[in-house]
Amino acid sequence: MLASIMIASTLAATMLTSATAIELERLPTRPDVHWIGVSTPSPDVVWISGSKATIARSVDAGQTWNYSTPSNSTLEFRDIEGLDDQHAFALSIGKNGNSRIYYTNNGGDSWQLRYRAGGNQFLNCFAIAPETNEVWGFGDSIDGKWDLLRSTDGRNWLSSSNAVGSPPLSAEGGLAASGGCVRYGKNAWAIGTANAATARLLVKRSFGIRFKAIETPLPAGPGAGIASVWPFAEDHVLMVGGDLKHAERRPRIVEYNDDSFTPLAEPPLSGALYSLTVTRDKQLIVSNPSGAALLPSVDSNNWLPLSDANIWNSACNVDACYFVGKEGYTGKLSLPVTPSPQTRD
Repeated sequence: MLASIMIASTLAATMLTSATAIELERLPTRPDVHWIGVSTPSPDVVWISGSKATIARSVDAGQTWNYSTPSNSTLEFRDIEGLDDQHAFALSIGKNGNSRIYYTNNGGDSWQLRYRAGGNQFLNCFAIAPETNEVWGFGDSIDGKWDLLRSTDGRNWLSSSNAVGSPPLSAEGGLAASGGCVRYGKNAWAIGTANAATARLLVKRSFGIRFKAIETPLPAGPGAGIASVWPFAEDHVLMVGGDLKHAERRPRIVEYNDDSFTPLAEPPLSGALYSLTVTRDKQLIVSNPSGAALLPSVDSNNWLPLSDANIWNSACNVDACYFVGKEGYTGKLSLPVTPSPQTRD
C-alpha cells in the first residue's frame, strides 16, 4: 500500500556524459493538481488523473484540456485507462471505501461509479485488455488472501482471491505509484508485488485460470518491491521498482525471460523507479520524482536523460509519449527518439 510517496527530487551523482539530454515539451495543465495516471489510446487523445478527484482529457495531443471530477470528495485517482476519446475507466486509491472505479462514456462529461471497495480494501492499480474489455485490479492482501478484482465487461465485478496458484506472503500487496503494477500485453497478464519479504511477479496467459507467482531479485520488504511491469509474453516481462526508503538498493530494472532474470543498466535517477513504458520501437522509459530517462533498447548500456522534474508516470502512443507528475507537471516527447546507437561493453 502506498497512500503517499515522498522521495527527494535529485538526480544521481553520476550522469551519462555520452548522451545529450532531450528537453520535454511542457504542456499547459492545472498546476494545483498532482497528476499520477496517464493514458493515451491514440495520437490525439490523452487522459490524465490525479489529486483533488480531478481527471483531464485532451483531444488535440495535449494542447488544451477539459477537466472533470467524478466525485466531490478528496479522492486521488492514481490510475486511468482511456479506451478512446469518449470512454475511460479511472481508479482512486485508499481504504474506507476510497478505492473506487469510475467509468465515462461521454468524454468525462459525467462519470458512473462502477465499483467501490470494502472498508479494509486498498486497490493499487488495474488494467484492461482492449481486445476483450477484461479488467483485472490488484489490491493489498487481506487476512492471508489475495485481493484481486476481475470483470469481463467493466460493469460486473468478481472478487478473485483464488486467482493465484499460491497464497500471498505476509503483507504482500502493491505500490500505487503509477498504476503500472498490473498490465496486459501480447495475450499475457502481469502483476508486480511489493511490501513482503520477496518481490514477486504474477503472470498468466489471457486464457489461463490462475496466475503463477515467481520470486524476483528486486528489492523487497516494507515499502519495497515492483512498481511497474511490462509483459511481452507470459514468460517475458520487464519490471521496475526498488525501495522507497533506501534509494541505494539494487537492481531497480530487470528483464524476466524464459525463467531467468537479467538486471538491465541502471538509469541516472535517484531512488525507486515508479513507472515503466515501452515505445513502439521497444525503447524503455522510466520515471520517478528524480526525473525521467530513456534506454534505446534492453541491450543498451547508455540512458538518455529526459528531465529532472518530479515525474511519476508516462504513457506512449505511436507518435508521442506523455509524462505527468507533481505540481501540475505534464510533458510530451515526440517519437521516434533516435540517439546514437551504443551497446553494452
